[in-house]
Amino acid sequence: MRFAEFLAQLITGHRLKVALFLVAMTVLGYYGLFTRRAPNIDPEGNSNNNQIPRVRLVNDDFGFSSAHCLFVVEVEDLYTRETITALRTMVDRLEDLPYVSNIVWADRVPMLNMFGLAEPLFPPVDATPGRFRASQLRAEAHPLVHSQLISEDSSTLLMPTTFDWVHVSNDADVTDELLRVARAAVADQEDIRVRVTGPVPLYLGFQQALDRNQVKYYLIAFGLVIFLSLLLFRGIKAVLIVAIAPLLGVFWTLGIVNMMDGLGNPLTATVLPVLLAMVGLTDGVHIMVHIRRQRAAGVEPLEAARSAIAEVGLACALTSLTTAIGFASLMLANNSFVNDFGESCAIGVVITFIAIVTVIPLLCSTRFASNIHVGHERDIIARGMIHADGFINLVLRWSRPLTVAGVLVTALLASTVLSLRPDDMARDSQPETSEVYQALAHCDKTFGGIEFAQAVVEWDETVDPQSPRIMEAVIDAEEIIGREPLLNYPLSLHDILAAFPQQGDDPGRQMTFLTLLPPPILSAFYNRDEKHALVTMRIEDLGIAKYQPVFERVTNSFKELDKEHPGFTFHLTGEPVRRSDALYQIVMDLVKSLGTASVIIFIVLTLVYRSLRLGLLTIIPNMFPLMFTGAVLAFTGQPLNVAAVCSFTVCLGIAVDDTIHFLTRYQLERRAGRNVEEALRRSFRMVGTVLVTTTLILVAGFSTVLFSELAGHRAFALMAVCTIAAALVGDLLFLPAMLNWFRGTEKDREEQDEDDQSASETV
Repeated sequence: MRFAEFLAQLITGHRLKVALFLVAMTVLGYYGLFTRRAPNIDPEGNSNNNQIPRVRLVNDDFGFSSAHCLFVVEVEDLYTRETITALRTMVDRLEDLPYVSNIVWADRVPMLNMFGLAEPLFPPVDATPGRFRASQLRAEAHPLVHSQLISEDSSTLLMPTTFDWVHVSNDADVTDELLRVARAAVADQEDIRVRVTGPVPLYLGFQQALDRNQVKYYLIAFGLVIFLSLLLFRGIKAVLIVAIAPLLGVFWTLGIVNMMDGLGNPLTATVLPVLLAMVGLTDGVHIMVHIRRQRAAGVEPLEAARSAIAEVGLACALTSLTTAIGFASLMLANNSFVNDFGESCAIGVVITFIAIVTVIPLLCSTRFASNIHVGHERDIIARGMIHADGFINLVLRWSRPLTVAGVLVTALLASTVLSLRPDDMARDSQPETSEVYQALAHCDKTFGGIEFAQAVVEWDETVDPQSPRIMEAVIDAEEIIGREPLLNYPLSLHDILAAFPQQGDDPGRQMTFLTLLPPPILSAFYNRDEKHALVTMRIEDLGIAKYQPVFERVTNSFKELDKEHPGFTFHLTGEPVRRSDALYQIVMDLVKSLGTASVIIFIVLTLVYRSLRLGLLTIIPNMFPLMFTGAVLAFTGQPLNVAAVCSFTVCLGIAVDDTIHFLTRYQLERRAGRNVEEALRRSFRMVGTVLVTTTLILVAGFSTVLFSELAGHRAFALMAVCTIAAALVGDLLFLPAMLNWFRGTEKDREEQDEDDQSASETV
């Protein structure tokens, strides 16, 4: 017994058992979704979400802890008694909060003097106005303050802040409440403006925008989908049944994935529901259209349901299998974030398929759907496809030039896709109008960024810890960094020691001043025991793609320094450098996974249809949508980040789904004894109707997300819209042309027709 017929008999012959199974799955989904909490992501950014930027004064490996947030304070006139007093009051009130552990600001940075005296940068409150003005010169001469904690024009201060998470009770503590206390402390100073940015505010801003946009655009998208479905199907019961099935699949999947702790992955939580609803809706429309056609022809409800599973169920099974293969390939990547996403999606696709092939036939065989076919004759798309004979005749007549055009256009688009480069920036995960992101953008302009990278200068046992060679090596490393305009405000031991009065610029003399540095400052830039010194530099939120060549140039220059300084080694480190390397590797892994999935899908289709010819003919219709989408990304300047490459896997599933449905119908028509051209015409009319319907519905639904305030949402929606539209072109233009052209000689045609019919027997 064929698989499709076996599945049809199993579902329609045991309806009570199927109904009990659906109830059990729904209970399981409820338990998993509502009785288990999704795991929290580390608010400090210690997750696999590459879109959460890290902020460090210097690297943790060298003794400094991460700043959880940054107060960005803008002032009109910093060096006055009123301004300094207000800022001191603000810091004191903030540190009175139980969850604020420490605030670093210019007034607490140790002064550099010959006598090791600890005095604040700003004078006491009872000092004369002249002394407050004079503190500006001291601030501009202090290497740890000027352009580090106070901007060059003295209009902005940075205050890195750390939290005691034991006392944090909710998100508002480290966002709204924090700002409320800070702003209340300086309320009487109209010229002081306080904002926050940094990893925790950026992360929470992303989550809040994500939740806000998901609810808003899910409602808009699903509402539009239902409206269009009603318009196209002309039957509310048909729409309800088609909608219920994928929604149940999504519900079951979310519950099961949550039991596996998969919803802690933000990409899974964002993409998975939309993806499953899209895949499920596509297959559901195919089944519903078949059932309505059968019912309109006078077939009994149960037989119509059985026929739908037998004739369309295999195509749906193949689409689910190939889509699951695509997502399972993500598990080959060396990144748990991507692995979890791929695993969750692969499981979800299988579960949604089960929901589609059980819920729709079961409901359509009940009294509720007794008049499910009413309105079928008013189907706008179906009536339009009847008059599309001129188009398919044109495709068949010009099969050869259309095939050549498809190959050439796909190749041209592929060459454009090669220009895409891995990228990642905070802007992609933040609403650009949010106050937190605006504070980050302000810091990029005034401080050259809030992220830090470090150049590490290491020496071996042959180098004396007090040797002037160390300072010479640090100076050379800093000089290389200074040549790069994107690496801002380099800071090293040389700059700090140069701030001591009357010590000159002699490396040997500078090294004698090491003992005068306060221990926290010395250990941040020089470690005698570990035999290394640091040069820090600021990084703007310009994206990894812009900084990767910069890091490569600096690394190559450091290799030359290795030769010039025997006993020394030079290298770059820091979160931006590591993220650059990691992102490039992740994207390359994903590209390999996508390639692997494509090959496996090709093999599966070749084996299922028992035809190498058909397997080869699916390559262009399936690659064209991917290449078209990639070219659109390149043309619009979208970044090739982890989410974008994962979305390519979604795109591959969309493209292959349409191809499978068309080929399966083509095989059924050939099995019925029709020649190639007639089989293509009938496939075009019958499957083309559903493909156009699903394309209109899905494009309309995803188009609403193009107005999201999150760039990541907009990019995903753009990719989905482009892929869905291009897949329709590939499967209704290029695929029929290729099937018609590549039939060989008359003798070959007869043999191939027999092969096609033989393959159909297994289908």
